[in-house]
Amino acid sequence: MATTTSTQEVECATAPARLFKALCLDNHNLFPKVLPDRFKSIELVEGDCNAVGSVRKICFPEGHHYKYAKHRIDGLDEANFYCKYTTIEGDVLNGKYESVVHEIKIVASGTGSVCKLTTHCKPVAGAAPNEEGVKVGREKLKEMTKIVDEYLVANPQAYA
Repeated sequence: MATTTSTQEVECATAPARLFKALCLDNHNLFPKVLPDRFKSIELVEGDCNAVGSVRKICFPEGHHYKYAKHRIDGLDEANFYCKYTTIEGDVLNGKYESVVHEIKIVASGTGSVCKLTTHCKPVAGAAPNEEGVKVGREKLKEMTKIVDEYLVANPQAYA
């Protein structure tokens, strides 16, 4: 079955550089702090923090419907506010997906920015994609982006 791709844009009040630092460069510290109901911890298991090829393990809190995921950083362009990472392991793949690739591109818009989120879901051979799961995942990405944006607005010194 072919890879399915979806794209969404999230308008944010925060400037691109701050949003990129929070969402892409320091998410391993920030997400468990501002999204404790979604992230217990994010730890480096291979590589050098934000270097391409590095792998991070995300542990979800007790009661969450998933236990863990591993993400590999596939692309990082700080000058152009672009990040690409792949979910390569974990129960979040539900045995239905070989991998899920996420691309984040942040562009200036007025005094804030637009965060363009693109997701490519590659199903396991013979598995039917979970359309509802993809839709829920997209909404969660959008919500997380908005929560981080709200945190940055409320904390203007953070990632300045």
